[in-house]
Amino acid sequence: MLLYTDGVTESRTRDGDMFGLEHFTDYIIRATAAGELAPETLRRLIHSILDAQPGSLRDDATLLLFEWWPPTR
Repeated sequence: MLLYTDGVTESRTRDGDMFGLEHFTDYIIRATAAGELAPETLRRLIHSILDAQPGSLRDDATLLLFEWWPPTR
């Protein structure tokens, strides 16, 4: 389960465009389809958001990942 604040999807790129929900979900779907592990996807997503900023974030941008692994027998 991935929780996020609106500061993630409403963050701005250098061009002034919003990062956006569509870009956010597309990023997660592509990484999952490529078999990327969830923590690595989250790390790369955070860097993608920060690298797109013209400066510092204007709003909070919080991501919280819960990953459940069933017990092994």
